[in-house]
Amino acid sequence: MSFRSLALGDKVTFRDTGPKPFNVRAISPDQRIVILSRPVDGSNAVEYTMIDWDRDQRGLDGTFGRGHAVGSGVHRNLWRFFRGVTTDAPATTQTVMDFTRWVSLSISAVNGRP
Repeated sequence: MSFRSLALGDKVTFRDTGPKPFNVRAISPDQRIVILSRPVDGSNAVEYTMIDWDRDQRGLDGTFGRGHAVGSGVHRNLWRFFRGVTTDAPATTQTVMDFTRWVSLSISAVNGRP
């Protein structure tokens, strides 16, 4: 199965992150970048990661934020992020992520299917 055709809302499990999946939150217009998040146990924070299909790697941001509930504007705000539009974005929108540590991309399942 090819994992390169991810869609918003897909649940992605990586071999190196344990069984708890990340949720696809945004896909760049050219389909090359995918931003994902997952809840952090015992808190209302989320952890972010990014897939870069050109590098065939996963970027680790180290960012733990409050995140967004799906439907609360996350798709619109990330659309703005990908296009560099920040002028009228809400103050709580994270507009800069620093994915500086890269690891091999190793997806084990999407939506529970290997």
